Amino acid sequence: MRTVRLVSFASSLIATLSASVSAFAQSAPPAEAPSAAPAEAPAPTPAEPAAASASGGFSLGTDGASASGSADVDATPAAERTPTEELEWRRLSLREHNSLSGAVGLLHTRSALSGAPGTFRLSFIGSGYAGTGFLCNSDTPCPNPSGGKAAEDDISRIGAGLTLSVTVAPFLEAYAGLHSTATSSDQNRPGLLQVLGDTNIGVKAFTPARPDSIFAFGGSAELWLLNGAGDIGLNGDGTSGSFRLLGTADFTHRQDPSARLPLRLHLNLGYDLDNSGQVVLPTEKSRGMRVTRTERLGMNVNRVDAFTAGVGVEGVFEVARPFVEWTIDVPVNRQDYTCYKSRTYSGDGCLGDDAGFSTTPSRVTLGVRATPFFDGLGLLAAFDIGTGATSSFIEEVSPQTPWTLYLGASYAFDTQRPQTVVERVEVEKPTPQPVAPPERFISGTVTEKGTGAAVPNAIVRYAGRTLTGMVADEAGKFTTGNLDPGSYTFSITADGYRPGECSATVSEAAPAGSGAPQAAPGAPSAPAQPADVPSQGGITMVNVQCELEALPKVGNVVGQLVDSASGAPIAGAKVTITDKLGRQLSLESDAAGSFRFENVVPGTAKVTVELEGYFTSVNEYDIRPREDARATIGLNKRPKVANVVVTANELKLKQQVHFQTGSAVILPDSQAIIEELAEVLRSKPEMRLEIQGHTDNTGTAAFNQRLSQERAEAVRAALVGAGIAADRLDAKGYGQDKPLAPNTSEANRAKNRRVALIVQK
Repeated sequence: MRTVRLVSFASSLIATLSASVSAFAQSAPPAEAPSAAPAEAPAPTPAEPAAASASGGFSLGTDGASASGSADVDATPAAERTPTEELEWRRLSLREHNSLSGAVGLLHTRSALSGAPGTFRLSFIGSGYAGTGFLCNSDTPCPNPSGGKAAEDDISRIGAGLTLSVTVAPFLEAYAGLHSTATSSDQNRPGLLQVLGDTNIGVKAFTPARPDSIFAFGGSAELWLLNGAGDIGLNGDGTSGSFRLLGTADFTHRQDPSARLPLRLHLNLGYDLDNSGQVVLPTEKSRGMRVTRTERLGMNVNRVDAFTAGVGVEGVFEVARPFVEWTIDVPVNRQDYTCYKSRTYSGDGCLGDDAGFSTTPSRVTLGVRATPFFDGLGLLAAFDIGTGATSSFIEEVSPQTPWTLYLGASYAFDTQRPQTVVERVEVEKPTPQPVAPPERFISGTVTEKGTGAAVPNAIVRYAGRTLTGMVADEAGKFTTGNLDPGSYTFSITADGYRPGECSATVSEAAPAGSGAPQAAPGAPSAPAQPADVPSQGGITMVNVQCELEALPKVGNVVGQLVDSASGAPIAGAKVTITDKLGRQLSLESDAAGSFRFENVVPGTAKVTVELEGYFTSVNEYDIRPREDARATIGLNKRPKVANVVVTANELKLKQQVHFQTGSAVILPDSQAIIEELAEVLRSKPEMRLEIQGHTDNTGTAAFNQRLSQERAEAVRAALVGAGIAADRLDAKGYGQDKPLAPNTSEANRAKNRRVALIVQK
């Protein structure tokens, strides 16, 4: 019968954690309370926009029951938060705490959310289990160290983990942890098994939350550095890794307060590259037998990898966040570990024969995380209930304890000091105040005609006026300075667009509904604009939209043909371009040997040049939008006597292909022989060649073998570039193994450095 000693372990864990909680509480930074503003405060102007958040648009789900009314904070984009909203948002961020691995989440399940950029979280979590008859009982007996019939084991296990995480950007979190366990069993020798200082380091990337967005997605990757068994220091062979895909549905993150629910759902899918079995190999070799399942539990040893999955449900309330989660680790024998059924310990099975839910580690977790005293401090209590691998065991996998109690404390802090919030208060004055002179501005947006897409960084100039122009921002917006009444025309230019104009009229007076902007004569038409909008304090803002027509996004090829030997221009050659869509266009070079192809779609284009008395030249160019690809093409004359002789078994070269010394780079003087080879192969479409590379005996045999292979492949690539089908050409290097003459003189070595073309078909 299994006996559970839950109460005793709970009290010992509470005592262990109390010191850590006290230390966290003493180190909490004092919060700066908002201060009241002076009674007199000037009204805001266009030059005083609301303070923008430094978080770059990241938004954190709020607690649904926030007593301060801060539930509205998350629905506001970072760029539109008031200082008060920004302060409240960062305060709520301090309620996010670490999971066991160190990433923000529940206990085992990780969240696709994080804290505000610049926040840190330090966490200590202790765990404990005690019971009788867990690994050794009548159903799964263990060898009795003292001899005789196997007895029920008496096992106790305690663990501790210290983790740190930091949100370094609105989309990135880094974390690390240090983990130790101690397991005691009266049916094992030694009776105490300790794992001290296993370390994990990881990063988590995620989609920054947006206003009125429920779903967030991300992924994490971490490295596990394991200590060796029976010695000091890390065991490199045991280094392991873990990868997770993360998803979170946050129903507290809704713009409409009435649609919010204090609920979050989490989903994790992942894979663990687990090499922990490597740390016990020296022990097993010295014993001549494999470690027991008690030792597998005590040292967290697995022989296989695992697919992992987890789901979690979290209630998000002001003081407490209860949660429930279920996680499972499905073993995968990537390491090809061999389990012999006849050699296993009594009560152990093998993955190949006994795989199933009962032998697969899984657990249900019930827990709560509370923030009862002040923001930043978090207290954790959780209880694991094993649902697999608690009574049926396989040799490849560490057992799952029937239950585990977790108690922890964590502290989150913000490196961005809270700013004093000054609230502007309008106070009725007993005496009339002087009226400020009216101010008039034009606010414009530059967009692409036909699509409405913003045109960033456009240059905006005043037409016919000696006023300083402006540059539109990344959203295509610009705002003028204070203007006198009158009509204003703007000349707009931007890279990739035709120049355009737009106009607006600033009225003398600024009553509501008057002063609509007018289009300038001959300027591109623009949609109807709103009228002058007078604002408080005599400020008038006139809106105008300026449209630009996009230039075609194509490129050009500009080139010249010259004789390779003399450098003289070549006129009258047929030049054909084939674009990436397979379309062709031909023209002739002019008297200066020049040619030009316009409106070529971006991508790789092939230019083929043909002229009687010259070899056909084929070249490829990378075409970029609105750019000229410059090409100077040298044509090689056909020799009076062919340099390529066709025989039944070989294409013999009267002139060898030349390479740079010690490399596979073909020299320019060999371009003519390559083009002549290509012409012969085009005339014999049925012919298939083996291109052989040979060297002399200078250097090592291994170097010569590699060099000959690279040179054969270089010739093959040159012929493919000249239009010969790749499947007609094989490249093979023979190194120094097949000399034509003994390597006893420089003349003989020159003969042996060659490219041979053997006819295969």
